[in-house]
Amino acid sequence: MISTPHRGRADFTLLCLGQLVSQFGDSIFHIGLLWLALDLTGSRSGTGLIAASAYLPVILLSLAAGVVVDRLDRRRLMMACAGLQGLVVACVPALHAAGWLSGPALAAVAFGLAAGAAFFNPARDALVPQLVGPEGLTRANSFVQVTAQLAYMAGPAAAGLLVAWVGLVHLFTIDAATFVFSLLTLWLIRSRPARLGAIEPGPAIPPQVPPVASSMADVAAGLRLAWKDSRLRGLLFITAVDNLIIMGPAIVGMPIYVRDVLGGGAEAYAALTAVLFAGMVSTSLLIGFRGAAWPKGKLIAVGMLLDGASFTPLALIDSFSWAAVALFVHGLTVPLLVVPRTTLVQQIVPDASRGRIFALLNISVVGFTALSTALTGLVAEFVDMGTLYLAIGIAGAACGLVSFGFRSLLGVR
Repeated sequence: MISTPHRGRADFTLLCLGQLVSQFGDSIFHIGLLWLALDLTGSRSGTGLIAASAYLPVILLSLAAGVVVDRLDRRRLMMACAGLQGLVVACVPALHAAGWLSGPALAAVAFGLAAGAAFFNPARDALVPQLVGPEGLTRANSFVQVTAQLAYMAGPAAAGLLVAWVGLVHLFTIDAATFVFSLLTLWLIRSRPARLGAIEPGPAIPPQVPPVASSMADVAAGLRLAWKDSRLRGLLFITAVDNLIIMGPAIVGMPIYVRDVLGGGAEAYAALTAVLFAGMVSTSLLIGFRGAAWPKGKLIAVGMLLDGASFTPLALIDSFSWAAVALFVHGLTVPLLVVPRTTLVQQIVPDASRGRIFALLNISVVGFTALSTALTGLVAEFVDMGTLYLAIGIAGAACGLVSFGFRSLLGVR
């Protein structure tokens, strides 16, 4: 059946609620993953490789995932992913109890969790326009980001308290339980929205992939669409380069920075992560209430420029208080890039192909984050964190300046 506007809003609320809880668990997982990796391996490069394993499935599976998202019921696919992800995360406390937990085992768990996300995230982003309609996309995407950011703001703070209460390993037990909640909220979604065409004129492609089409043909069709549309081509390119520059130092570099420069522990790392996401929540809410008319292409370029430049103060900071200020300011810049990027794809890509384009975007974000995290772990063995943050700040800002050269992308409103 086609959902009524009221039913669609209720189902969107259920989607956000499930995401808030499961991403709260994910934020705890990532705090536990990096700190446990440091404990198990005692190595910066080993920690970088374990962190990279949490992103590699996107490189390996996203093209296939995009086809699956466009062929199957997206809600049921998300339910299956949530259930499997919960089982995978539960392996950490089970392996610890059996005395089998090791660096490679932790990497395997991170890989399995990310494999589920490679299917879940494109399905979620492709489902949102079916629930809220074209007029509500900017606000809906900002709220999706807010739920994630609130979760990642509260999760690290909770993790800092929970480590002392339940221990590092049982952070993973809590994360596994949050996937059960997510599965339940997805099960409660009852609307069956009709598939929509592109909300803005896009490249001419068949509105529906024929059932007899091969998977490889589906993949090729998605790649052709992304290449022929200069807006999508530019977006995917600058997103990939920016994430290769920024994300490894942001993820792997932060616990090293906290330990080696600030002299803090897991609690300090969790607190700074919460401060970062507090900044992100502030801007996401602003975009949700005021940003529907803001030009999305230009906002992406500005966000990328500021995202990079706001890393540079960390090169000079060696106190917790000033690091918190710098990370809050950095957090303010991130939604300027992330929220309009999702809305732009939803606007210009027909629903029947939306899963494949979001899968390609996932590769540009998460796949290149995997490469960046692995490289950061190796570089951090030889380069101090101040120098590294200065370098990525300059390079990230330069990437933002380059993005102003993609005229077709800048023209998207």
